[in-house]
Amino acid sequence: MKRPILFLALLALAAPLAAAPFNPVEFFRGQTHGEGTLKVIFQSSKTIRVDSFGSDEKDGSLLLKQVIHEPGKPPRTRYWRMRQEGPSAFSGTLTDAASPVRVDVKGEAVRIRYKGKDNLDFDQRLTPAGPREVRNRMKVKRFGITVAHFEERIRKLD
Repeated sequence: MKRPILFLALLALAAPLAAAPFNPVEFFRGQTHGEGTLKVIFQSSKTIRVDSFGSDEKDGSLLLKQVIHEPGKPPRTRYWRMRQEGPSAFSGTLTDAASPVRVDVKGEAVRIRYKGKDNLDFDQRLTPAGPREVRNRMKVKRFGITVAHFEERIRKLD
């Protein structure tokens, strides 16, 4: 009788714990820094740096201010607003977007989709790469054709 109970207890300890769903509002609250490579079709790759600060709004949403540093251009600022709508869904807006932002969580991955100006469709996937780091992979399409890729590591600074 003791052996089956002991076996079940050891099995339970050996089983991996289910990862908690990734919460983009929690991760982006405070300071983050991203650095990545942007590859636009028919252009050379370039390094993009993004400094962000996320703060809570009175309605419970997150306001994320991002300053984007792109070689050969002055820094530009954009704003995200994101609000949790359910256990695995968020809604949002982005000053660069021409549509609402759709954010879906599936396990540890977050998928962000929106339409940009000039008929661009943005599709991002955020996945944890450690306790204080996230990997961002983005594809940009125009009329169904991929015209850009962005690969970025985002680190939590505080």
